[in-house]
Amino acid sequence: MTSSRLCLALLALPLLARAELQPLDDRDLSEMHGQGGVYLSGEFSINKNGGVLWKNPLSNNPATWAVNERSCAGAGAATPESCGLRIAIRTESNGGWYVLDNLKGIFSFEGLTLNTRLINSGFGGDGAAFNQDVLALGLPNEVRFKGASHTFGVANQGGWRNRAGTVANGGDASYQQTNIFSAKVDGSIRMQGSVLVFPKN
Repeated sequence: MTSSRLCLALLALPLLARAELQPLDDRDLSEMHGQGGVYLSGEFSINKNGGVLWKNPLSNNPATWAVNERSCAGAGAATPESCGLRIAIRTESNGGWYVLDNLKGIFSFEGLTLNTRLINSGFGGDGAAFNQDVLALGLPNEVRFKGASHTFGVANQGGWRNRAGTVANGGDASYQQTNIFSAKVDGSIRMQGSVLVFPKN
């Protein structure tokens, strides 16, 4: 390209940058086609430095903890460890509780999609009768975990109680929790597929 052509091209750039958006009339708008949806990527952390409900005690001996202290260190650990988020679900009115305890860490994902999808076929013939839009959540291509941990267990109460503590410092000798498994995750998981959310009248 000669220098004169290069100068002309550079002079034309401001004119292109000043181009204005023009409104579309109804006829032009009706000829436009598009596809809706949202593509999400992000990172969030859950209590990676411990939760806000309990302070970190000075020792791992529950008998010495104050009402607002708790350690989530493993059995036999030399030093206390701060606790993460606790989620408790009661499946029956007079039943026990399923708990996801000490949930913390950093979670990141890329490629979570959110859009609508028309279901008018399939599903053993029920799709044609349904004939409505559903919300479609496309699973992310990859979910990454850094320092993530959780414990799954069952308990007789939703909130955590210190069995070894006295009533004066918030203890409850009747409290029982059985931890079924604990996990710590560092790495990534590849996912495929989608989740459909059907409306209900």
